Amino acid sequence: MIYKDASKSIHERVEDLIGRMTLREKVAQLYCANSYGGESIYDTRTEKLKDGIGTISYLNDSFTGDLKKDRETIEDIQKFLVEETRLGIPGLIHSEGIAGAQIPSATTFPQSLNLASTWEPELAQKMGTVVKKQLLAFGFKAVHSPLFDLSRDPRFGRVGETYGEDPYLVAQMGVSFVKGIQGDHEIMATAKHFVGYGNAEGGRGGGEQQISERSLLDSYCFPFEAAIHEANIKAVMNSYGMLNEQAVSTSKWLLTDILRNKLGFQGLVVADYGSITHAFLRYRVAEDAKEAGILALKSGMDVEQPGNQCYQHLVEAVESGELEEAHIDLSLRRILETKFTLGLFENPYGEGDFFNEIKKVENAELSLEIAEKSMVLVKNEDNILPLKKKLKIALIGPNTDTKTNFFGGYSSVGSANTKSSDFDKSEEDTFLRMIYTGTITDNKESLKLMGIEFDEQPTPEQKEIIMNMLRENLNSDDSSKRVYKTNEEFVQLFYPDCKSVKEVMEAEFGKDDVLHAKGCNMFKAIDGGIEAVKDAVEQADVVIAVLGGKESMIDPEATCGENKDNINIGLEKPQMEMMEEVFKLNKPVISIIIDGRPLATPFISEHSKAVLYSWLPAQSGAEAILNILTGKTNPSGKLPVTIVKEAGQIPMYNSRLPLYIDINEWASYIKTDHNAPLYPFGHGLSYTQFEYSDLVHDRTVYANGELNIEFKLRNVGQITGDEVIQVYIRDRVSSVARPVKQLVGFARVTLDGNKTKTFTFKVNMRQLAFHDLNMDQVVEPGTMELFIGASSQDIRLKGSFEITGEKVNVERKVFSSQVTITEL
Repeated sequence: MIYKDASKSIHERVEDLIGRMTLREKVAQLYCANSYGGESIYDTRTEKLKDGIGTISYLNDSFTGDLKKDRETIEDIQKFLVEETRLGIPGLIHSEGIAGAQIPSATTFPQSLNLASTWEPELAQKMGTVVKKQLLAFGFKAVHSPLFDLSRDPRFGRVGETYGEDPYLVAQMGVSFVKGIQGDHEIMATAKHFVGYGNAEGGRGGGEQQISERSLLDSYCFPFEAAIHEANIKAVMNSYGMLNEQAVSTSKWLLTDILRNKLGFQGLVVADYGSITHAFLRYRVAEDAKEAGILALKSGMDVEQPGNQCYQHLVEAVESGELEEAHIDLSLRRILETKFTLGLFENPYGEGDFFNEIKKVENAELSLEIAEKSMVLVKNEDNILPLKKKLKIALIGPNTDTKTNFFGGYSSVGSANTKSSDFDKSEEDTFLRMIYTGTITDNKESLKLMGIEFDEQPTPEQKEIIMNMLRENLNSDDSSKRVYKTNEEFVQLFYPDCKSVKEVMEAEFGKDDVLHAKGCNMFKAIDGGIEAVKDAVEQADVVIAVLGGKESMIDPEATCGENKDNINIGLEKPQMEMMEEVFKLNKPVISIIIDGRPLATPFISEHSKAVLYSWLPAQSGAEAILNILTGKTNPSGKLPVTIVKEAGQIPMYNSRLPLYIDINEWASYIKTDHNAPLYPFGHGLSYTQFEYSDLVHDRTVYANGELNIEFKLRNVGQITGDEVIQVYIRDRVSSVARPVKQLVGFARVTLDGNKTKTFTFKVNMRQLAFHDLNMDQVVEPGTMELFIGASSQDIRLKGSFEITGEKVNVERKVFSSQVTITEL
């Protein structure tokens, strides 16, 4: 058979295989089977997998914690598909990977916002390579990572999963991660969520998005386009929600006209979990599951996930004449091409020794390096940091003695106790829709005994009570098959070397000199907590407050995460009440913010001597924090997001359009000083200082040419430090409004004390291309301003140049500048 002959071309193999398939076998390749909650799809294989399957969801929640057993289960599922189905087509088994392979004991890495804060794409590629090896060794050939969403609203619960607010930075970090994790056609990475997901109105994930086509193409699509053409991304996942009144999962305009025809994507489009069902369950653009399935497939959605609630009707739709089989074949070709490209037919099982991979010391060292380089010191008044020796320290705050809060919701730790409905909210939608009607009709007497009595329909208040009861039943946890019960037990079992801030501080300074008082929990006060904190502070030389939140889908103490959007973008009330009392005692305070979102901390920042944003630093988070505080590591992270002062300022981001006579003004709200952000994009301090000088650059450049920039950077301090050089360009006058500053290049460099290096940037003018009034993508002639500095606001060098010649139409942008660093 040709399709089993590896010497034949992929095209020949695909066409041969399609010619042998029945309609049911074809449709089965277009949907997914899941293995949630410890119940393996293998247990029902003869029924659910008899026609084969396209993809298999085996996320962390399906693991029992018995790694050997779970790895064998994955292999057994694949073995059944290969050996016991008629055609032997292997399944594409997927997991997650933005914070490391989502497998217990796999190396955990700081989450994406941390990675972006390093401004070092090479680290993203190194991390991706490690994640790839560990996924492959466990049996995965696909991963639903990374996110290419632009994150500009701190109310959005998933900010920590993104690479921040800026299209250029997101593209550089995401492309590098994809190159690492895909390797040489070894794993299918998935760019998500296409498109605009992080821009939902009110920060409501999965809600309505209004984005003009120009902004959509020039900003929100830019990172995806870069991934397509610079990293050959193999898959794209749609976003939840509605964009410009179209349900994304059934939008031909987005999934075909823009993604494929405009951006040039040729790979596989996979559905975010339950998103096709949202077309009829939530957004009401389809009558039922069958219509939603037909609309999604015709729009360009190749694979339904995590089940087949809609695509199971495609066989009937073809047989009834509602759908042409050619639509099935088009998507079928894409998934079969992907499977052949990944070598699944030749090697469908795991590759490598998983247990050997997770023992490699260099992987843990890389996780620590990313954590250290990602922490952003935004304030250091009177150079209070690094800490002096022989201090008595009051260590306070809800994140002092926790380990789990270092981990993101899509890490192995963060998802340890998640269930099917946590990832796939359509399951909850469907359950509630079906069971509610039955409950109020068949169980009226039972409800009456509970004090819920009504004639025909419950009152709105009664309905809310009933719905909450049903949700509680749906979310009840059966952990009997697991070797762990809680996330804390999970960390202790699989990451025994992970330490809390309290543990590392006591080891460094001695227990007698570290006065610990937690003070409060995340959302709740502790009886006597503030008094205990005040007692510790009064005895101390310095206060270290470890504050912030927790990212999780499920934890009741979560302040952010998927389905955990939060209207409060600051610290929760108990923490603020505690800190108000602490500041009254007039001791120097160092505040550390552990959180997946860029929390607004104006009160904390004003009264603290130093403020450090650590984000979600993973398994070595406490050690990284200690190293920054003590000066063993010089802080070097830079903000990948703008930090606002309060929710009323949202949105504020660096590449905003000009509005006021002074182009650098942000806002002019009355009766407030909140007209600028708390901390700007790109900001971050070091324990040393850097001097920029000797800028030389081209004064003219053709519209299809390249701008050459050269300047020097000197470390004028005595200690070694890292600086992140940032290059911005502003179009002085253009046919449509353009950003006040557009990031076009950056470079991270290490400099010893009193050393100098020369930087040469080459910026192709096609990086500046945008869609003009006619929606043509062009580079326009005109005067451009050049800004080089340590942040978007801390500009050290300025220049200007002229783009000459005629306007140039651009088919495809250039996605990155080139930099050369020379040591003097």
